[in-house]
Amino acid sequence: MISSPPEWTSYKEAPISGNWFKRWIKSRFRFVDYPFLLAYRGYGNREEMLIQGHVFRGMALHRPRKRHSPWKNFIALIKMFMVRTVPEANVQLECKGEFFRVKTNASGFFEFRVKNPGLEKGWHTFELKLMDELVEGQEEIKVQSEVLIEYDFEYGLISDIDDTFLVSHVTKIVRKLYVLLTKNAETRKPFKGVVEFYKKLSRGVETPTNPFFYVSSSEWNLYDFLINFTRHHRLPKGVLQLKDIKDSLMDFIRSGYGSHDHKRVKIENIFRMYPEQSFILLGDNGQHDPDIYLNIAMTHREQVKAVYIRGVKRSHRKKADEVLEKIRELDIPVLQFRRSAEASAHARQHGFIR
Repeated sequence: MISSPPEWTSYKEAPISGNWFKRWIKSRFRFVDYPFLLAYRGYGNREEMLIQGHVFRGMALHRPRKRHSPWKNFIALIKMFMVRTVPEANVQLECKGEFFRVKTNASGFFEFRVKNPGLEKGWHTFELKLMDELVEGQEEIKVQSEVLIEYDFEYGLISDIDDTFLVSHVTKIVRKLYVLLTKNAETRKPFKGVVEFYKKLSRGVETPTNPFFYVSSSEWNLYDFLINFTRHHRLPKGVLQLKDIKDSLMDFIRSGYGSHDHKRVKIENIFRMYPEQSFILLGDNGQHDPDIYLNIAMTHREQVKAVYIRGVKRSHRKKADEVLEKIRELDIPVLQFRRSAEASAHARQHGFIR
């Protein structure tokens, strides 16, 4: 969740730096030199929990609505990338009467690792507070953070986002930019049948719920958008792990591209948090998911229960099948599919869902 700024009567009263022209431009785009605290959903087990977030100066955002015009959607998206991170900022976490502090790194990113939190399974809420006064007259800046504590579940789910359950056209840059710039979390669409398939996986067979982790090459800038999308379309509530935050319009144009190795690292971090549990990996053939999942299956064979790849790009299907065959040789069920119903039938056949 993101902290709320003060209710300025006029943006002329807001802390906006620069000459008259910069201040005019910033005020038109509602850019303020006011600090925001953004906390992401965390996760943990009996012995440890992880909470992450960013401190930055940037935009006062509004929740998207279906009735918003393409222009409003365009401005809202651009705002997500017009941020300036704040390094060396002190952030405080309160957990069961104890207080913990960390400093943000050079990218404004912070991470709490709390040992022995002593929490029951399920979602828990904690308060984070920015301890530094960064602008004159700054009000108290705090935000709620949700943390999922899990252990002894049937299996976990780790899913990519773009073109895995969210129609994104990642391999077609012009079409991708058009969708990004003209639609929002309420008007973007998931693939047909994917919501019901994910709900079945979440329910599993034996346990009440299986945890979901959404690991993507989308940047942290899009966190609020992705939370709103999953909530609006009623996908299983889960923990998001995204790519380093970006702070320029050129970075926005390159959003989702570049190295994808961070996905492997974040998946392995999840595996280490739950070393006795297995996971189903879900991705697509548009970029590098099959290769990443093969690497993970080879190094963490006992924790990979199955691999599902959505065949969104026809020219990549043969190569993806070749990679999946190597995973199958490790005695791991795999499937490249075009429709969610195919994946659902395969999961039922292998006893993953009722």
